[in-house]
Amino acid sequence: MTISELVKASGATLKVFDMGRRIQLLDSRVFEQIEELRHPYPSPYLKHAWLGLLSCHTSNPGQNGIWFLKLPLDEQNLLEPASRDAFVRYCAERMKTGDLSEKGEAPFSFKPDANRMAYFHALASRELGAESSRFYGIARAYLSGDMGWDNWQQLGLQGLAEVVASLGQDDNQALLAQAVPYMPTVPLNVVLGFLENQAPDQLLTSAINDRLAAVIKSGATPADLAAFARALSHSQNIQQRRLLLQALLQHHESRSVEVLAAVSSRCWADLEGSLLVSFLETLAHNEQGQDAFTALVGDMMTLPGMRHRMLKAFSDESRSEQLDASIRALFQMVTGTVQ
Repeated sequence: MTISELVKASGATLKVFDMGRRIQLLDSRVFEQIEELRHPYPSPYLKHAWLGLLSCHTSNPGQNGIWFLKLPLDEQNLLEPASRDAFVRYCAERMKTGDLSEKGEAPFSFKPDANRMAYFHALASRELGAESSRFYGIARAYLSGDMGWDNWQQLGLQGLAEVVASLGQDDNQALLAQAVPYMPTVPLNVVLGFLENQAPDQLLTSAINDRLAAVIKSGATPADLAAFARALSHSQNIQQRRLLLQALLQHHESRSVEVLAAVSSRCWADLEGSLLVSFLETLAHNEQGQDAFTALVGDMMTLPGMRHRMLKAFSDESRSEQLDASIRALFQMVTGTVQ
């Protein structure tokens, strides 16, 4: 029995959220195919499927259940069924008591951090048609400038998460665009973190780019650069996204693993051709050495279409001696032979 079949047997419907590289709704039919091993997981992260599962009882909302699962994948990004089966057995035992709500420690479960939990709840509530929390109005009041930009301590993560999860409502994109130039670093970085799950429009993208330019001029930290890279990783302006990546890779802090991990895990769709070679050159010179190179390249290799791109970049004749040495060390570790 699969998770999908188990939830249906309980009289509920299942909503599945990808909790890995970005938090987004996963088509239930695709998830059924994933469970049946007929479809690879579309966005693996660290060789796992990171899932948020919401079982919805429309007639009895109090029986809604939430689980966060980290299920291992094989080399083809197919689900390893033993982990799924262990979770199903756990839930089947819980069903005997008539309670599928989240209590206790399910097999292969994980706990998202506070920011990701806030965004998940914002997105799940929107999918269920629930009303916004009281923090939503407070967040919008702050972003309008009415509360004063320095009075951010009273903001809740939930309110900012709900604003970003609802970019298409209440003119929230424009609201954020006008707030980005003025927000202090702490609330700004929270918003940037949530935006990795969205596709900012041109107006918001331009505001974020302008703020990034100002931050770089005043002295950007690796955490700053990583936050901006994540926020614009799915911007609707592809050309601007790629120009941003080129600029980031030329920054003196780009050798930080924090920056490189943000680029490889969130901006991978834009890494191809010369841009991918530039990324690999920077990665080969990263501050933590070969282990970081091997880890980030290994993770990227699991992504759809990236293996072909990566192997093509590895053969680029313009590669530096350092990159060539890093590639050789990678192949030696993988195959046990010197390439």
